Amino acid sequence: MGRPDPGWIEAQRLASARAMRGACSATHLTRHRAGFGWTLRPAAGSMLASPRMAGWDPEPDYFHHWVRDSAIVLRAVPLAIATEPGTRAFWRQHLADFIGFSLSISDPGRRGPARNPLRVTTRASHAQYLRADAELAALSGAGWLEEPRVAADGTPDPEQWSRPQDDGPALRASAVMEMLDLLPDTARPGAEALIARDLTHTARIAGRPCIGPWEETPPRRTTFTLLAQWDALDRGCAQGREGAPDSPLRAAADRVAALLAAAEDPATGGWRESVEAPAGRLDAATCLAILHAGRHSGPFAITHPRMRATMAALEAGFADLYPINRDRPVAAIGRWLGDAYFDGNPWYPATLGFAELHYRIAATGEPGAFARAEAWMHLIQQVAPQPAGPLPEQFDRRDGRPVSCLDLAWSAAAFLAAAAARDMALQARAGSR
Repeated sequence: MGRPDPGWIEAQRLASARAMRGACSATHLTRHRAGFGWTLRPAAGSMLASPRMAGWDPEPDYFHHWVRDSAIVLRAVPLAIATEPGTRAFWRQHLADFIGFSLSISDPGRRGPARNPLRVTTRASHAQYLRADAELAALSGAGWLEEPRVAADGTPDPEQWSRPQDDGPALRASAVMEMLDLLPDTARPGAEALIARDLTHTARIAGRPCIGPWEETPPRRTTFTLLAQWDALDRGCAQGREGAPDSPLRAAADRVAALLAAAEDPATGGWRESVEAPAGRLDAATCLAILHAGRHSGPFAITHPRMRATMAALEAGFADLYPINRDRPVAAIGRWLGDAYFDGNPWYPATLGFAELHYRIAATGEPGAFARAEAWMHLIQQVAPQPAGPLPEQFDRRDGRPVSCLDLAWSAAAFLAAAAARDMALQARAGSR
């Protein structure tokens, strides 16, 4: 099996830390969307899914703050600090601003605008993409926690998008709890209030059908969202956050666990994409959710047989689907086998997620896992833009060229996490000799 060049890993680690930082509190950037007549500047504390100035031409416009993506990036902040120690002051300030920004965009006392503010400036060619006035005007209370994204300046998203989405608050609660554990010196007033708000909301709505992580309709109970909810609620219980009478965390966590049991897949022995999915319909997002939860025991452990079956079935399916996987020891991983977004390709976060999962399994001493993880990292080295720099969202299923967004913050966070897991696996291997 191929092995990645350690020098490339260090160069890409630094490039990914810089790319991630470039998407956070990017107040120096100004974005103008001519079709909407809309100019904005990111607010301090915002996390852009991508700082690229694209307009679906064909590169997608990800210049927004997604609650889900921001939580995933947040969990990589300690790794970015370790890579660039001189940026600790930046990250301390950003984390403080992130707490304030997140409290502001989820404030239950906030009211949506009576009319879409872009309606008078939007060209006729773009009017079809505007969000309905009535939908914006109805925003209030817990409705803000159902928004998958906001504009980079913190104002309500004025564009049409799929809603409600219930993974974001759960992932954000888990990420902030983790930050308080790993970086206690970055704790700021408001962090506990944000955690309590997100956990209370998650407990109230946990297990309902909603838009999944890839924002595809119809609403359903995806295993990614259910696992994110279970993880947040279980962490909250473990940290003694059960106290609020309107936040029965354990009961909600148990309810979600029962739904996950209903998503077991008889065809593969893994987890289906959702409770509603037919047998055999799997999604790499399920594996990413278990990776983010990071459990080493119990039904949602990274080494559980059902997790292994999910990974094995996905890898086998993608090995046959993508021409780039021909004669490779491991397969480039996409989202799901029927994905058609940008013609359906391997994703950097998914492929790096499989590398990280196997590095983490290797750290437990399992033979063969490290070599497979190295093969996935070597695959990334082969398709990643050279020299080391921002990582795209996808790579072409035939030749590996960059596809879709060319600078995705989630991809940067995924690389940092995979490289850190590799370090851990190497240390474990050295200690066992």
